[in-house]
This record gives sequence, structure tokens and C-alpha cells, in this order.
Amino acid sequence: MRRKLPPMNALIAFEVASRHLSFTQAAQELGIAQPAVTRHIANLERWLDAKLFQRKGNVIRLTLLGEALADLATPSLDRLELGMRALPRDRGDQIVLGASFGIMHLWLMPRLAAMRAATSATVNFITADDYHQFDDLAVDASIQFGAGNFHGHEADLLFAEECYVIAAPQFLNEHPTIDPDDLPGTLRKGWLLDHGDPHGMGWMDWSLWREITQAKFAADTPLHEVRNYPAMLDMVRHGEGLAIGSLGLEDAYVQSGDIVRLGPPISREGFGYYLVYRRETLQRQGFQALRNLLTGAA
Repeated sequence: MRRKLPPMNALIAFEVASRHLSFTQAAQELGIAQPAVTRHIANLERWLDAKLFQRKGNVIRLTLLGEALADLATPSLDRLELGMRALPRDRGDQIVLGASFGIMHLWLMPRLAAMRAATSATVNFITADDYHQFDDLAVDASIQFGAGNFHGHEADLLFAEECYVIAAPQFLNEHPTIDPDDLPGTLRKGWLLDHGDPHGMGWMDWSLWREITQAKFAADTPLHEVRNYPAMLDMVRHGEGLAIGSLGLEDAYVQSGDIVRLGPPISREGFGYYLVYRRETLQRQGFQALRNLLTGAA
């Protein structure tokens, strides 16, 4: 049976225009001329025999029918796009590796040359602090923090959790009351830079550190939030405050003397950074070589 659907080019042009409420911005997103968007919208309105936009000068608004169609078109096209990404396909000799911004900048970047030398596959990256973005079937493997259980995926421990309070030597010189042997009793919350855990991935943050160490600073005192981990390390290096560092991420700064680790480490059994992948990914020769390198490097 023949489907009774409008012209797809016209529907796509409408969906983009409905999101921007601008034919000009729709044309820019689609990479076509603005009159072409106008023609597509006119074709769709003729097909429906109804108006989709109300026009008043340079301002456009959706009609009731336009709003209803937009509510239908956008999620339908989103689902189609995601479904197309998930279709199994031969991507050739290519591996897509997901990682957080911190892992990418601090742990993977120094290893890029070794990764290229270890495998003949082309390695591409997707970076996100929300690990749910790595569920896409287009992602072959990812580096994730956790306790080892990744919903049926295979996982190799790269390095275990080992966290320290970190500071720049100049900050310690300016605050001589800080006692590395009594951090819970001598730290002030106003000094603390916090990466936080906005996506609930289990990272060590000051709230968790306070519970583990029974620190005395008030729980309701505001922290200085820095959602980008590499940026937070840069702030620590320049004496802007203290943070919680992770062994394996700030090692280069410690070796250079820019950052000092204070007090005993804090760790939780089983927690760490893992290489996470689907079982079938292991059958790919290019990934095997990459896996051997990353687990060996760790």
C-alpha cells in the first residue's frame, strides 16, 4: 500500500523552520537558499491545504496545525536519525572511542602517538561527561569511571581510584594553617574548587570526601564549582584554591612540581577508570591492539 506522506524535503524544511521560527535560520542550518525553504513550506501547505505559519512582516508564528505538525515531526525525525545511527554497518578500519573531557585531555592526549602506532585502525573520539552518550551503537568503546559493573558490557580496569587533596605550593605558602596530617580539621570550604558529579557517575567530590573524612566545615557553605576538570586543575596550579585530584590524571603536574598532593589517599574498593566495550567489539583486530596498548599503558 502506498504511504500517504508529504514530500520529505518539504517536511524537513518545515521541521527546521518550526524550531527556529525563521526561514533564514532554517536555510542556514539546511545549507540552502532562503527562497528554497519558502518554496518547500508552500509545497507542504498545498499538500495539506492549510497554512502552517502566520506571517506578519519578518515575524512568523506557527498556526495551530503548524504546532501540531511540529510536535509530530520533530520527535519522529529525531527517532529516525538515532535509528539510522544504530543500524549495523561496516565502518571499515575505524574505531570510535568515548571519553570524558578530563580523560581525553589528561590521559589520552599524551598517548595519541602510541595509539596510532599500535593499531592500523583510524581512532576517532567522542567526548562527553555524561556517559549515557556512549550508549550509541556508533561508539565502539569508552573509558568510564565506576565500580566495574557496566550493564552487561565487558570492562578492563585501567587504573583504580586513588584521590588526594591537591594544591599549588604557592597556595600552601599563603595558607600556613593547612595541616596535611589534619586536612578535615584545617581546610576551609571557601578554598575548595569542586568538579562535582552532575550526571551521577560516582566521581569523588567534596561532598563525598566530607562524608568519608568527617570534615568539620559546614555542609551548606557554597563551593566554587568548576564543571570542566582540566580547567579546575589549571585553577589549582595558579593558586586559586584546593581540589580533589585523581591519580592518573594530574600526574604530570605533580611531577613538574606545579601541584602537591596532601594527606593520605582516599579510595573505594573496585572503583576506578575502565575500558568499556561490547563483547563483539573484541573480535575486531584493530580494537584488540588498541585495548592491549591502553591496558598496558595503565
